[in-house]
Amino acid sequence: MEIHPAIIGTLLGFLGAMIGSFLNVVICRLPDDEQSIVRPRSRCPGCNTTIRWYDNIPVLSFFILKMRCRNCRQPISWRYPVVEAMTAGLALLLWWRFGLSKELAVHFVFTAALIAVTFIDLDLRIIPNEISLPGILIGFGCSFLWPGFWKDSLIGLLVGGGVLFLLSEGYALIRRREGMGMGDVKLLALLGAWLGWQSLLFVLLFASIQGVLVAVFMLIAGVKLKPPLPEEWELEEQDQGPEAAQPPDSVEQQENSPVEEDQDDEETPFLMAAIPFGPFLAISAVEYLFFGNWFYTWMRGGF
Repeated sequence: MEIHPAIIGTLLGFLGAMIGSFLNVVICRLPDDEQSIVRPRSRCPGCNTTIRWYDNIPVLSFFILKMRCRNCRQPISWRYPVVEAMTAGLALLLWWRFGLSKELAVHFVFTAALIAVTFIDLDLRIIPNEISLPGILIGFGCSFLWPGFWKDSLIGLLVGGGVLFLLSEGYALIRRREGMGMGDVKLLALLGAWLGWQSLLFVLLFASIQGVLVAVFMLIAGVKLKPPLPEEWELEEQDQGPEAAQPPDSVEQQENSPVEEDQDDEETPFLMAAIPFGPFLAISAVEYLFFGNWFYTWMRGGF
């Protein structure tokens, strides 16, 4: 019995939006080390009221409630419907690309994880191990669904993690400061495990290009750039207090000097700014699913 494509598309879109609603919970709870991302039920971050099922319909409830909580009337972030719509859109695009197949199922799980990684990294500039480490193992496990692909997956995760690790260590030696977190290293290992080693050139190239373009646009637009996260030794000095890092004379002079402006208000130089690289790796990985074959065919001189 054939099912009309419109019905399949509607069901896939709704399923994607529901998964997107769950991803919103993951994005909020996982970095806070909450015991469960399933319980308790979704609640308003403002008044902590449990959200009723009819107020938790993906995308639609956001507009029905006029972008505010029914109970406390606090505004609801635009991120919630954006994540839900993005996940639904990716489900439909993957269906268009791969049809109803195991590729659709595997790549949907993959892209859903990348959505969570992207928004967590944008918010906090971290990529949780709870996503990257299991993701590497699951990606390698899924590689056995295709004959012989496990070799490409194994090389991909080893080379992917190794390349960024060497780049990060080289930057640290030159600049005396960490330039790329281990979260990015593990994320590229995850991408290599899911997509194979052939994807790494595409992902690194287009992630770098798009990252530079966005950084330049932010500079031109006057967006305030954030400084790098403090190193471990800097956190230790902060815990010990400013007196531990300064001689007594300088402490006395600081007490008698006028209070300086907060460092957060100071403008971060462009070359010293820290821009999350994880979202660009994730975007390029999704682009590889749709344009990777075309790109490598073009590089070989084909059409």
